[in-house]
Amino acid sequence: MSDISRLLSRPSRLGMAVCAALALGTTAPSLALAQEAEASEDEVIEEVVATASRLKGTATAVMQERKNQAFVADILGAEQIARTGDGDAGAALRRVTGLTLVDGKFIYIRGLGERYSSTQLNGMYVPSPDPTRSVVPLDLFPSDIIESLSVQKSFSPDMPAHFGGGNVDIRTKSIPSEFIFRLSGGFGTNTNNFDDGFFYDGGSDDWTGRDDGTRALPTSISSRLDAAQSSAGIEGSLSFPVTLEDRQEMLSDINWDIGPDQISVDPDTTARATLGNSYETEYGKFGFLSSVFYRNEWNVKDQTIGSNMGTVGCSELPEEQVSGTKCFAQFFDGVQTEQAVTWSGMLNFGYEYSNNHRFSLNNVLLHDMSDRLRQRDFTDVNETVAGVREFERVDIVYEERRMSSTQLKGEHTFPEYNFATFDWYVGTSRARRYSPGNLDLIFELTIEDGNVVQKQLQNVSATSVNLEWQDLRDVADNWGWAASYPFTIGSAEIDLKAGADFYNKGRKATNIPIEVTHRSLDQELSRGDRIDEIFSQERINNPDFYRSGSGQGLFLSGMADGDEFSAGMKLDAYYLMADAFIDQKWRVSGGFRYEDFRQVSVPFTAHSNQFSESVEDLIDFTFQEDDFFPALGLTYILDDEMQFRFNISQSTIRPDLRDVSSSFFIDPITQFLVRGSPLLQSSKLDNADLRWEWYRDGGDNVSVALFYKDITNPIELIELGTVGGAAPNLLTANAEQGELYGVEVDFLQGLNTLGEKFDNFFLSGNFTLSDSNVTIGAIDDDEISLFESQVLDALDATSASNIVTNNERRLVGHSEWVVNLQLGWDSDNGEHTATLAYNAFGPRIIVPGTRGNADAEEETFHSLDLTYTYFPDFNSQIRFAVRNIFDEQKEVLQENLPIFRQQEGVDVSVRYTYEF
Repeated sequence: MSDISRLLSRPSRLGMAVCAALALGTTAPSLALAQEAEASEDEVIEEVVATASRLKGTATAVMQERKNQAFVADILGAEQIARTGDGDAGAALRRVTGLTLVDGKFIYIRGLGERYSSTQLNGMYVPSPDPTRSVVPLDLFPSDIIESLSVQKSFSPDMPAHFGGGNVDIRTKSIPSEFIFRLSGGFGTNTNNFDDGFFYDGGSDDWTGRDDGTRALPTSISSRLDAAQSSAGIEGSLSFPVTLEDRQEMLSDINWDIGPDQISVDPDTTARATLGNSYETEYGKFGFLSSVFYRNEWNVKDQTIGSNMGTVGCSELPEEQVSGTKCFAQFFDGVQTEQAVTWSGMLNFGYEYSNNHRFSLNNVLLHDMSDRLRQRDFTDVNETVAGVREFERVDIVYEERRMSSTQLKGEHTFPEYNFATFDWYVGTSRARRYSPGNLDLIFELTIEDGNVVQKQLQNVSATSVNLEWQDLRDVADNWGWAASYPFTIGSAEIDLKAGADFYNKGRKATNIPIEVTHRSLDQELSRGDRIDEIFSQERINNPDFYRSGSGQGLFLSGMADGDEFSAGMKLDAYYLMADAFIDQKWRVSGGFRYEDFRQVSVPFTAHSNQFSESVEDLIDFTFQEDDFFPALGLTYILDDEMQFRFNISQSTIRPDLRDVSSSFFIDPITQFLVRGSPLLQSSKLDNADLRWEWYRDGGDNVSVALFYKDITNPIELIELGTVGGAAPNLLTANAEQGELYGVEVDFLQGLNTLGEKFDNFFLSGNFTLSDSNVTIGAIDDDEISLFESQVLDALDATSASNIVTNNERRLVGHSEWVVNLQLGWDSDNGEHTATLAYNAFGPRIIVPGTRGNADAEEETFHSLDLTYTYFPDFNSQIRFAVRNIFDEQKEVLQENLPIFRQQEGVDVSVRYTYEF
């Protein structure tokens, strides 16, 4: 392979430089005119140069890298992200063809759920601090640290074989070529925030995104849990007595300073700083780049949630809570108030010697905190008597998520050996989710003549104040290498590549649920309008507050076997591939990857350090497989502008650590309980892609792609039946067979073809049309399918009939269409730019229907965002952004009733940046 071809075929700073040169080359006349006017009007020079770089250096600058990829990929550059004003990686990626964003954190590629994609940071694996998902939440990565986002949609041997929809590689910013020092700050708000919310006083360090210990598990409780026998729990036993004074101490040490209070929320604030430089010396080039980011924002949102659909008690409910003969057994309607604090830091170092040897040390620290309080009216068809006895529910969820990563990489080129290369990397990462002091309680309201005459803790013996402390920690290490050797045979330029990747991850998770039972408290003294009133120090110290003289039965430990577990996984991978250019017309790329994967999740018995299973039974919790995964890419280069690609491959989707555990967690979207299955198996995928690409003068381009995936044993979520109004349960299980197919269209077009007055406008966009089908395997016959065996094991039952409503349906999370459009404008003098961005997706199944109920689907969300930037001079800019201009709401419906409905409001923000 020629040196130029070889360098362009691999993503590098050189490739980006070539791309920028090509983009700027299209504006040579403008630059020439600017140089002629240099002597008389320096200001005009600045304006013309700025216009050229912004218009041609945003949506077109990464096209060259995409064009030179051997396998189908889409790439977003930093300038494109900045142009739309997206604040994090997740928000930016929804602009990519065929990608949708779920819960503001997780990307669905080509309609496949987040479990069907993998995420890397600078080409390396990183752990996830979210226990409900197997991939890293992409809202953790602020856009300020991102140089580009690469989404590879067809599998290649140098990618992880855990590959379904695609692989997302988040590339952080590299060492600058010259000194840079940039400061920025901004303010914002949401139209929903004009209404008051309900909140409480947390810790004094909440503004930093960290709890100061206010919410931590009290020592008085943890010490008794540690000392208690496994069968006794927190309430003790004959050999471990607990007195009234002990119970009063534990109750006093819990944070009850909650209220909640009605508040007016503060404006959102953001601050950023970037500092970097590079130095040429006789020993080589040194450089560094540092960046810090901070955001503190508030959200007040109206929220409605329904669960447990059925036909009992529907006639007694208001019309808006009934559809036909069906209604929800539980229904919530109220206000959610949330404070979110995000901060990040990045410190990168680089060293380059003789243009052939590069070393980089990348350090990233990401942290965010979410503190959410919901105060909602609560309808329970078994307990509510409208106008007589009604209920109100207050719950708090506080969580901190953190991820840190240190990566050392080396890139070496050896001109004396025909420009052979050897690259290596080693990295270590840590992730943590810390969620202390979560609370959930129900007030009972006595109503007379339309007025609330009494408010107290719900007067039902089986109810409790539910408290929870959770902690999850991941430790991950990975390392690897890749070597390539180019050579020529006749008219064929060939590059052979071999490499290896190694990844180890360990996890320790603990969930400590504690219940304060209503039945143990005096009914008179459990009355009050506020939580801090009912659990005031005065009442806690009053012996009459307790129905028993010793307070017996006050505390219940809800900790079950498996709420504490340890897990680990190990991956060893090797690959061999070749990349060949033939007559500069054909490009053939392919090879195979071998992976040896091992994973185990070990549950502990509650209140002990003992395994909950015997050593023999632990084999059921071990998952192990090894396999080969081939891939082939064929590109026909018609001319300098047009090419055709065809890719085929085989890949897999493996269960995550949480998927093979029988422990429950709460799904953040539906609030359903979700559990895994020790019997879960991997999904196997056959993938095919065909894409036509046309790159025209001036950066205009268009591409059309067809894709198809055949999935054996796709991993899906299935709702299980529950008893007595309990929260619905979802099971992670294997369906029998699935397939996905569709077409993607992507384009960028300058509007100068419409006339001179449109010279400064461009239109870019993409749309995806696709369909999917999954066969669950729940058939009433004499054979037990894989799906049915997993259901029977989860229910500990002998029959799994009527579990699912539709044995055939679309894949969970799949949208049949996705649309993105962007209209961009740059002023003649280069002082103004504006971008109007539209994003929408078709309805997608969130929870499959069971026992005759329809599937629950998230409805279409039409997002229209406007970003306007003013450049007073070369050193500063002012950015104004409006998000969700249509004021759309997020909605998940089942039988036309809301499983989830939330008012998103319109976000407005302004930011000022100055570069020294």
